[in-house]
Amino acid sequence: MAVLLCTGLSACAGSGGRNGVARSSYDGDIDYGKVIAVNQWALRRHATVMWVNYPTRPERLARNDG
Repeated sequence: MAVLLCTGLSACAGSGGRNGVARSSYDGDIDYGKVIAVNQWALRRHATVMWVNYPTRPERLARNDG
């Protein structure tokens, strides 16, 4: 339940905003698996993660959508 809450809150923080800094659209280059793994790791250790730049998948994986 806590993981879903953290994931939901992080999605709100990454949504587009008026300041123009937030991403306006999400593309397939973001490594969502790594984002989830790091967020879960931090949650288990009572830490906080603030993503400035989301990790990207290697180009070969982004091309193959895998």
